[in-house]
Amino acid sequence: MASTMSSALVGQRVALKPSATRKPKTGVQVIAAVQQARKPQVATKVVSKKPQVLTKASELRLLGKAVTAAEELGLIGIIESVGPSLSTIEKLGLLSKGEALIYDRSAPGSISALGAVVAAVGAAAVYTIPDDSTTLVALQVVLAGACALGLGAALTGSSLLRKLQN
Repeated sequence: MASTMSSALVGQRVALKPSATRKPKTGVQVIAAVQQARKPQVATKVVSKKPQVLTKASELRLLGKAVTAAEELGLIGIIESVGPSLSTIEKLGLLSKGEALIYDRSAPGSISALGAVVAAVGAAAVYTIPDDSTTLVALQVVLAGACALGLGAALTGSSLLRKLQN
């Protein structure tokens, strides 16, 4: 017959079965076993919870600053007239993908790696495009500049996301 116990620290059920081949213990062994059983057990299971990204952003007052800066630059009006509508964004599922990206703890590393790939693509484009004409050199400059901006945006975004997740 097995007796069951619940551990308060881990919350897992443990079944103890009596052994038929158990030798009788001496008094010293019984005392040592009782003392060992009384020692607190430390749980090794680490529970990862969702980072409080929006709470951290509001503490740093990033949301208000971003909206104010976008209004001052007139970006909101430009985005509303040229960019996709909110219903289109919802249909594409970009909001849920963005939320999943915010709460993913590996996202900052992935964004940094993407920035490194963009920089490598820019360097490869400059290396492989020949310097035969002015238009090709201008194309190299445009591609290198765009890839440098992409690298900077990726590193800045990953750093900000890492700070918000901590």
